[in-house]
Amino acid sequence: EAGVNLVSFPIPMPWPKPGESENWAAVDAACREVIESNPNALLIPRIPMDPPAWWIQAHPDHAMKWDRPGQDRIPASVASPLYRQEAAARLSQLVSYLEKVWGEHVAGYHPCGQNTGEWFYEDTWLAALSDYSIVTTQAWREWLTKKYVTDEALQKAWGNKEVRLTTVDLPSPERRRSTPSGVLHRPQSEQDLIDLAEFQQDMMAECVCHFAKTVREASEGRKLVVFFYGYTFEFGAIRNGAPTSGHYALGKVLKSPDIDILCSPISYFDRGIGGSAPAMTVAESVMHAGKLWLFEDDTRTYLAKDSRFPGWIDGANTLAETQSLLMRNTAEVALRHFGTWWMDLGATGWFDDPELWKVMTQLRPMDEVMLRRGQPFNPDVAAIIDEKSIFHVAFGGDVVTRPLIYEVRRPLGRMGTAYGQYFLEDVLAGQMSAKMLVFLATWRLSKTEREQLRRATAGKLKVWCYAPGFLTYDEESTSAMKELTGFELREVPETVAWAEPTEKGRQLGLTEGFGVRQKIRPLL
Repeated sequence: EAGVNLVSFPIPMPWPKPGESENWAAVDAACREVIESNPNALLIPRIPMDPPAWWIQAHPDHAMKWDRPGQDRIPASVASPLYRQEAAARLSQLVSYLEKVWGEHVAGYHPCGQNTGEWFYEDTWLAALSDYSIVTTQAWREWLTKKYVTDEALQKAWGNKEVRLTTVDLPSPERRRSTPSGVLHRPQSEQDLIDLAEFQQDMMAECVCHFAKTVREASEGRKLVVFFYGYTFEFGAIRNGAPTSGHYALGKVLKSPDIDILCSPISYFDRGIGGSAPAMTVAESVMHAGKLWLFEDDTRTYLAKDSRFPGWIDGANTLAETQSLLMRNTAEVALRHFGTWWMDLGATGWFDDPELWKVMTQLRPMDEVMLRRGQPFNPDVAAIIDEKSIFHVAFGGDVVTRPLIYEVRRPLGRMGTAYGQYFLEDVLAGQMSAKMLVFLATWRLSKTEREQLRRATAGKLKVWCYAPGFLTYDEESTSAMKELTGFELREVPETVAWAEPTEKGRQLGLTEGFGVRQKIRPLL
């Protein structure tokens, strides 16, 4: 009745044992239930890509493995060629079936896998480290061989004459939890850990792109392809280090011609009443790349009782509060040109009230204007992250990346003007009209990139946040940082990274201290 006909809903993935036939009854029942409720419904089925338990038991070498026991659910390793091949075959068959039987009703397909179906490594938020499976070790050696080609090149890069491409193991859990240089891994002395971070991103991104291509081909290019991926800002809060998520190959995923929509929930940070409802990703860069960013709005409405799902604390307790949150979220979507769907996270009727859907009706005139205006969202302020710099974040690096990347969205959202979220590449390419550039994570820049950046940002206000240009391979850090920023910076002994305003600062309105109330290394 509110005119919302796109429907995202879960379906099962028929994955029979060898010799058995597919049973499509549950798939048909799910589609039929939606269409019987709304004959105009356009279906976007959410497809589980993790294999069944029998497959894991039959192929134990292809299952994810952690450095400590305790995992309740064991998915396949995304580095496994066998998993990718067989999962793609099942996906292709499912899409072909849906196209044949329900095709006129289907708008697109949404394959989901790994942690909560969102394509970050299972148990990313927990303490254990993955993936130590046999198949991942083999993929690691192949990845290193492709990058370095010879043992000599690998040995030089790692500063270790003992390593060989055919026998090199994944860095041990003890090595991965070590922080000899503080919160940022240094080139050469910790190149093995930097390489591991990049490898983890590549394995996840390759898997996502492989399944996207599968859907594109099986639907003969006629339907939308949707994926969760790219939580660039959200994973700044991970204790084991942001790269353990596998979400920092978004630049590669954006180059896939087979993906139309990337999505995530609204950030679980600062989403309550009076909050800014931040995006988890470099949303404006996603849009620049020709993809649609979509907010999964899983606001806990007043109808959700006794739930403890993510974001439950910042939910609504009354009808008026719920309407306020949904109005804010949907208005942001319209202004930034995102898509959205409302997600009944508990599957218990969180949105089962016609009064809530009046928000969609009220905003439709604005939505129609926004759709016609053909003008991109060009905010005055840009928050910028260099994806490859994240590869250097060490275990416990969240002491810096949580306030710097995750929590920074709170003050950005309250500064009195709009801000956007971008990759550094968009700045280097001169694709940004913002007047103020906030460089949140630009630790590893080549000389060429530093020169490009100076040219591309001439005349703009630049705010440099933490160690800009600090990580170099062949250059001296202080000269590289000065070349980039114009400031003379030097490393100081490990100390508490907290600043209090002087009396003069207080007179100018700086009433609160800022920083991190912990010792940080490196500190400049």
